[in-house]
Amino acid sequence: MSSNINLSTIISEYTGNRHLFEYFMKSVQNFFELNPKLNKKPLPIIHSIKSRLKDPLHLEEKISRKIKEGRNITPDNFFQEITDIAGVRILHLYQDQFMDIHNVIMKQIEIGEWGLAEPPKAYTWDPEYKKIYESLHIKTELKETFYTSSPMVRVS
Repeated sequence: MSSNINLSTIISEYTGNRHLFEYFMKSVQNFFELNPKLNKKPLPIIHSIKSRLKDPLHLEEKISRKIKEGRNITPDNFFQEITDIAGVRILHLYQDQFMDIHNVIMKQIEIGEWGLAEPPKAYTWDPEYKKIYESLHIKTELKETFYTSSPMVRVS
């Protein structure tokens, strides 16, 4: 089977199941929006929440790029190979707020509601926060550009 047929089949499979990804994405977003521990007034831990579902055209471009890089992406392994189909980004203003968000996520994983699709990863410019993230078993990369991103957690 040629890669064009595989790609067409993969995109068709995605569009046919897109509602399931949207349902899961919205359930994760609702979990954070409705969580009283993370949203208590007057100073909530969560500043804002953003979500997105990958557009089929962008998904097709990403898969094509990965296939050209040598990845073997098929209709059978697509959902294991591409782990960023839906995304929910939790924004917080202060780095010390991360621990509360992390604990809530890890509790969801511990009770079996969510699972990690890949290990979490964080970016920071601060060596002290690198140590904190690494103590939580989070792969961390120092960025000299002062870019900071709390760990990305991909759940399934």
